[in-house]
Parts: sequence; structure tokens; C-alpha cells
Amino acid sequence: MDCHNHAGTPASGTCAGCAEAFCPACLVAIKGTSYCGACKTMAVTVAPSVTLSPCPEAAEALKFAIIGIFCMGIILEPIAISKALKARKRLEEDPTLTGHGQAKAALIIATVALVLWVMGTFGRAIKH
Repeated sequence: MDCHNHAGTPASGTCAGCAEAFCPACLVAIKGTSYCGACKTMAVTVAPSVTLSPCPEAAEALKFAIIGIFCMGIILEPIAISKALKARKRLEEDPTLTGHGQAKAALIIATVALVLWVMGTFGRAIKH
């Protein structure tokens, strides 16, 4: 039997992935098992498993933003914006953290709530 890649070259073994016959130059042994060049990727771990953890600043920012909608918005919304920006910076620096959506939502909610609060205050001031 000839090598799948090299006609006229005798095959020395088969690939564990595709079961085709290959010569010694085409087979790679990974953890004691032979693979061809195309199938070796399924036997190789590209990156070690990474444990993801939530970003506490992102969760705090979202809590402040939501609570600020209902009470003390003038105080809580700027705090939420600050925490959301810090969370975004920390998320960019550490890829093992999760919470991109929370930080983004907190930033949007806090900004909109703060703008509405300011507009409402000016609206009431102009009325009187």
C-alpha cells in the first residue's frame, strides 16, 4: 500500500483520524498515536483550559446603575459610570474575566438615567 500523499512510497502506518495510509514522513506521533498533517490538530490542545471568573466591578456598576434609576440617581449614576469604566479597563487587561455585557449595560443605563435626571431637573426649574 502506498502513502496517501506520496505515490510510489510505501506506507508505514495509518492515521488515527482519517484512517488513510501514510509514509513515516507524513505521520506525526502525538501521545503515542499516529496522525497525518491534516488530522493532527484534533489531537493537539491549542490552549490550556482557562478558568473564567466574573469581574466584580462590572456587577457592582450594573447594580448602582439600576438602583440609581429609582433613587438617588444624581449620586449613584456617576458612581455607576465610574465603576463601569474601571470594569471595562480591567476586562481589557485580563482576558480571564467575564462581564463585558454587564459593564456595557451599566454604562448605557447610567448615562441615559443621568441625562434624563438632568433634563428633568432643568425642565422643572424652567417651569417655575
